[in-house]
Amino acid sequence: MQYTWDRATRPGVAWQPGLIGGVFADQGLCGRSMNSGLLRFHDAGSAPAAQATVNAMLGTRGLDAEVFAFDWLARQFSVTSCLTAEGLPDRTRTSRTVVVLDPFDGSVTPWVDARSFERALGVPLAQDFLMPDLFGEWKDLSGIADLPFDACAGARVPGFYGGKRQIANLNLDSVEVYLIFHATALGARSRRRVWFSTTAFGSG
Repeated sequence: MQYTWDRATRPGVAWQPGLIGGVFADQGLCGRSMNSGLLRFHDAGSAPAAQATVNAMLGTRGLDAEVFAFDWLARQFSVTSCLTAEGLPDRTRTSRTVVVLDPFDGSVTPWVDARSFERALGVPLAQDFLMPDLFGEWKDLSGIADLPFDACAGARVPGFYGGKRQIANLNLDSVEVYLIFHATALGARSRRRVWFSTTAFGSG
């Protein structure tokens, strides 16, 4: 799969996570989207709401992470010092590991060291993780050419309520509204049952 940058539609005000600073902002990636919305980099307009949701979903699990990107399913790509790329606790807090928080089921997937993120996007396993084929099918059936920066394919029924990640369960939604709804639902469920997965990327 080849990555191509979409036409810029936002001012792209820089967003710099404290753990990695301007790694992406200095390249002018903030507010940019690629492959018709497959993957997008947060800017100062989109990040605060996503960060608040990530804080709410992870705070009770002893894990913190700072958002920097998100995909068409509203999965939040974040950087943490709490876990290694293998998904092991880092008590030294020296790691800078990309983790993906999935609002669909509340799972957290460690990816790679943040410095290797862009290179990792070229690996077939990472490309499969983004599910470009499902994205293309969903866009075609939904009559969408390019997914707006602030929109996502939200699941009508979350995974933690038995929903499946398939086209029939996906609906055009606001990223912010979708994140808030799922964080609230997951929080209510977590009070009854602890759900925390940190399966390392590619190990499943």
